[in-house]
Amino acid sequence: MKLYSLFIWSLFLLLFIQTVDAQKVLMLQKPGTGKRYFYHTGDKISVRMGLPEFTVYGEITYVDDSVCTINKDYTFQLSKVNEVTRTRHFMSASWRKLFLVPVIYAGGSMINRSIHNEKPLVDNTIPIVSGSFIALGTTFLILRYKHCKIEDNWRLKVLDYDIFKEKSTDHPQP
Repeated sequence: MKLYSLFIWSLFLLLFIQTVDAQKVLMLQKPGTGKRYFYHTGDKISVRMGLPEFTVYGEITYVDDSVCTINKDYTFQLSKVNEVTRTRHFMSASWRKLFLVPVIYAGGSMINRSIHNEKPLVDNTIPIVSGSFIALGTTFLILRYKHCKIEDNWRLKVLDYDIFKEKSTDHPQP
């Protein structure tokens, strides 16, 4: 029984160790810092090209050594990219909610004051709290995209993991 389980575990180990089909990955990095963002085939990306300036947004369908294809119809050279726009997902998802919170707070406060027959119906806390949430929502709306400009020392590279696959499939050298 021990030999049988050893055989099964060895088989699983060999299956997991086998080399996986490697792919090329786009890496946006700022050298000297820990800021690195990876884009795989199937990820969404937004790039601004230069001369003439225009923006391309879509799903990455193909990555090669110096070119990238978006939405299967637009191929561009990585050296022509001026800027990559990253979405800050937390800010992008929450700015609408921060505009809704003041309405709910003001409505709840006015209902509470009317139930308890307090005058005035709109007290001085409603504009302060609502205004703070509106200011925060506006800030999130403005800052929801991060513009990584190549001229600001950002680099867009292709990481090629196929070289590891080729080395592992070659004949072992003594």
